[in-house]
Amino acid sequence: MLQENTVLMVSAAGRDNLLLRRLLNQSGMHVRLAGSFSEALQVLTSAFPPSIVFCDTLLPDGSWTDILAVASGESPGIPVVVVSRVVDINLYINALEQGAADFIVPPFYPQDLLHVLSCAIGQNAAIQAPAAA
Repeated sequence: MLQENTVLMVSAAGRDNLLLRRLLNQSGMHVRLAGSFSEALQVLTSAFPPSIVFCDTLLPDGSWTDILAVASGESPGIPVVVVSRVVDINLYINALEQGAADFIVPPFYPQDLLHVLSCAIGQNAAIQAPAAA
């Protein structure tokens, strides 16, 4: 069962993502932190996984693709938002083609973050909703 309003932030950057973490908290999300793929794996496969994941592009022991593979394999699937430090159109396209819910880069603004959260969680709900007869 997904923990509603819970975000898993996967980042080895620590202080670099303080603003993103603060904005997520201010938007009403409970933020859990993981500094590596192995830490995130424990959270994602636990009895109470998060409702959404924000993941840096590179981790000490993996990358966003590893996180996406695990998150999308969970039942129900968990949307992943890829967080990059730089604008990279090829990475952006690759992330969306592989199934990421979104791709964001700083600076982070509250209204933009709320839109990303709404779309990612709404997209996930739509995928899980049974088809109408």
